Amino acid sequence: MSRSLRTLQASLKQSTRSFASSAPSSSAYPFNPAALQKSSPAPSNPPPQNLLTPKNGWSLITHLNKSIPPSPYAHLFARRGADRLPTGSVLTVVTYSDPQKKSISPFSGVLMGVNRGGVDTSFRLRNIVNRAGVEMTFKLNSPMIKEIKIVKRAEKGKGQLRDLKRAKVNYLRERPSVMAAIARALKSAKAEEAAAAKESS
Repeated sequence: MSRSLRTLQASLKQSTRSFASSAPSSSAYPFNPAALQKSSPAPSNPPPQNLLTPKNGWSLITHLNKSIPPSPYAHLFARRGADRLPTGSVLTVVTYSDPQKKSISPFSGVLMGVNRGGVDTSFRLRNIVNRAGVEMTFKLNSPMIKEIKIVKRAEKGKGQLRDLKRAKVNYLRERPSVMAAIARALKSAKAEEAAAAKESS
């Protein structure tokens, strides 16, 4: 019994030594030694180091802000500028209804506010549809936006559509008189467009 046990221990030691001495190479495929492992070529344009190890995602957002072309309507929603649209202005946004961009859908409303965030900049419009308040948020850099039309710009003075000098005008939800003035502005704008179309035809 002791002789067979010694023989078994000796065979185990010999197999352990042979296994340790015949370690597979790092280039061999671990699951099939007969498989050929091709080395991947180095990229022609390696990414910047700040994108490989971004800090809280800020490097990636900075890269997107610099690389993505700005929207042609970015100057309308800038923080400062002569062409900047103040809150209270009336806009019409024409968007594509399908990914193939074959049909369009317009939405008109008053500019309630702008959330500026680089490529993620968005703005919100509000209108009354069937006696119910409807608000829609649009991404400025969305490829589904076809056109942004300025129906009436809010100006300085004593009018219903005046420059409110605020970043957000959420209190307009409780002002039906202002929404009625916006409805009149939209109606007159549509009448002017129809008259211009008749003259051109």
